[in-house]
Amino acid sequence: MDFHCMIIQVSFSLLFLLVSSTSATLDSISSNHALTDGDTNGKMYELGFFTPGKPENRYLGIWYKKISMGTVVWVANRETPITDTSGKLKLSIDGNLQILSGGSTVIWSSNSIVSTRSNDTMTVLQLLDTGNLVLWERSSRKQRVVWQSFDYPGNTILPGMKFGKNLVTGRESSLIPWKSADDPSPSLYYHWLDTNGYPQIFVRHGSVLTRKYGPRNGLKFQGLPLANPNPMYFLEFVYDEEEVYYRFELKTSVLQRILVRPDDTTVLLHWIDQIQDWAVYGFAAERNQCGRYGLCGSYGICSINRYPSCKCMAGFRPRIPDEWDKANGSSGCVRKRALECGNGDGFRKISGVMFPDTRRSWYNHSMTLKESEMVCRRNCDCTAYANSDIRKGGRGCLLWYGELIDITGYNEKQVLYIKLAASELAGTHSF
Repeated sequence: MDFHCMIIQVSFSLLFLLVSSTSATLDSISSNHALTDGDTNGKMYELGFFTPGKPENRYLGIWYKKISMGTVVWVANRETPITDTSGKLKLSIDGNLQILSGGSTVIWSSNSIVSTRSNDTMTVLQLLDTGNLVLWERSSRKQRVVWQSFDYPGNTILPGMKFGKNLVTGRESSLIPWKSADDPSPSLYYHWLDTNGYPQIFVRHGSVLTRKYGPRNGLKFQGLPLANPNPMYFLEFVYDEEEVYYRFELKTSVLQRILVRPDDTTVLLHWIDQIQDWAVYGFAAERNQCGRYGLCGSYGICSINRYPSCKCMAGFRPRIPDEWDKANGSSGCVRKRALECGNGDGFRKISGVMFPDTRRSWYNHSMTLKESEMVCRRNCDCTAYANSDIRKGGRGCLLWYGELIDITGYNEKQVLYIKLAASELAGTHSF
């Protein structure tokens, strides 16, 4: 489906409407015209109203046009379905995209406003070949994006779509799966990219926080098999003063998408013409007993191959032994020997673990591992350090402050150095 061919355009000086003789195909709308239920357009992708399962519910969405299965990749009014065919997509004169029900009731809005109004300015709603629905503000002097659907993903990441956060505006691109295969309303799961010094991915289930991946180590997010190099796609990670995000771009013409299913499993799918169906290319994540955030508390390590799953790190003991005896390690662990703040304290090398939660961390990509140790040794609140990038023998510095939480046994070529009292230091430990 190709959104490049679909342009819904309103000009403050000139308004026109083109209607195909064989179907209701709208190329422009104004305050007097709208994309109504039944109108669609596009070559690669298609925009229109659809019913996912329940006949009484209608949604405005984007789907692949050339795939007969009707694979929907974006939904606007997820929380406010229309129960009849009265739905209309309208572009107001001030640049606000709206879905109306029953003729005049606004049930969804892009909340976008154009910055200027003149005879030289027009607002254009365009469906791109990428599947991105873009609202442009155009004049003879400039062109800028007012709003775009790629900034508000649902359960799908398409090639070229950014998943992360704009650090200037605070806008966050999150992933929220459908409740079920025929109900696009938001589920309880919520995926976003943490930007507190070093990125992580979390999932919120009600009041319970679940972490599915560890921080990026230069190659990929720990626990996330999507990585470079790959013959099918290129995975890009960007972290600068304005934004932090990752996105994947295709190397071939094969259609691919990342989907978060209703059961919160994340899969990379690619389209196979021979069987006319989507096939799983790779799993981005699978839920396991270590997926719940803080399952083993502070300084506890969770292992998916062990029961009970929790174990205290070397140099630590259970905070509440009775609970640990009952296979409940959420109370965490405490040090066997108190630190002396620089007087004899040292570091133990820990391998085979996914790095702890980084919400209380600091990084510097230009520092060496030795410099990291020196900074951590001088700071009484620093509890661990590691290379922020494991490529080329390791580089960069990542420091943790306060208690370490959410550590998971993980087969990865990375090392964590944990501060301990001198009497607790001995050798290298793996989990």
